[in-house]
Amino acid sequence: MRNWLKRRADSGRRVGLDVYADGFALAVIRTTDASAPVVDAARWFPLHGADALAGDLGRAVNELGVRGLPVVATLPHAAYSLVQLEAPDLEIDELREAMRWRVRDLIDFPVEQAIVDVFRLPASRRAGAPPLLYVVVARQADVQHLTQAVAAAGLDIVAVDIVEMAIRNLSRNLDRPQRPRAYLHLQPGQTVIEIADGDNIYLSRRVLQDYDGDADAVVLGAQMENLALEVQRSLDYFESQFALGAADRLSLIVCDNALFEAFSGVARSFLTVPTERFSFDAISMAPGVQLDVLGQGVTALGAAMRGVAWAA
Repeated sequence: MRNWLKRRADSGRRVGLDVYADGFALAVIRTTDASAPVVDAARWFPLHGADALAGDLGRAVNELGVRGLPVVATLPHAAYSLVQLEAPDLEIDELREAMRWRVRDLIDFPVEQAIVDVFRLPASRRAGAPPLLYVVVARQADVQHLTQAVAAAGLDIVAVDIVEMAIRNLSRNLDRPQRPRAYLHLQPGQTVIEIADGDNIYLSRRVLQDYDGDADAVVLGAQMENLALEVQRSLDYFESQFALGAADRLSLIVCDNALFEAFSGVARSFLTVPTERFSFDAISMAPGVQLDVLGQGVTALGAAMRGVAWAA
């Protein structure tokens, strides 16, 4: 993703911010030793109203002692759209402008009020397959609202990003698959199916369905079956579109144990690839940091990883 708003970088501690409708997560990583990065903090904070982000974030920043640090912030899902289109043979700046006019009939607000960015998908091995890209379309007002809140809270904004890129960063820096791998960010209100490998994203889809780990077992089971069918459709599309064979497995990025158990229980019957839980063992945690209790916003860690020279 292009830096919609960029200032200085930092080689020490840096922050990832993941914003939701009901709260936000902050993750702080220390990268002074690139061979042994450390998560200094990872916390979830409730949001006290749609206009309370600056105040709530400012209190969280003071509580964690991170004022003045560089931050990469992800937009809430409702603030942007992700559209897959064929990619014309243009330079990147021309491509952004061309895509701005291509998406004007696909969004529900004037394109003049939009911020548009693009990222290309890897080339397909299927004969005759057109080159593809994703277009990210966000309301300029939503981006400004986020950046102004971050600045008011005392953080130094490096970039505004999207959750899909944060998932890619987790894959690239922690999972490091040797071939395309499927990821399911199982987050109520912000579930994403993604297939990635290194720097490349092959597919990313949102699933607009809520899940409740405390729900009746029958209801939760039905929800997970519907989700598993969507995952399998995505796996099938990837095989058909890119002709690279099957993804090697599905990795679940989820902190809720009940949701993990419910999905993995149906995955054995519905999916053609093995399922595992995404592991954070590749990064050290400072004393007291427990990602498994973060619950929401674990992709704040992926946001903080943007642009970091990670150890191989």
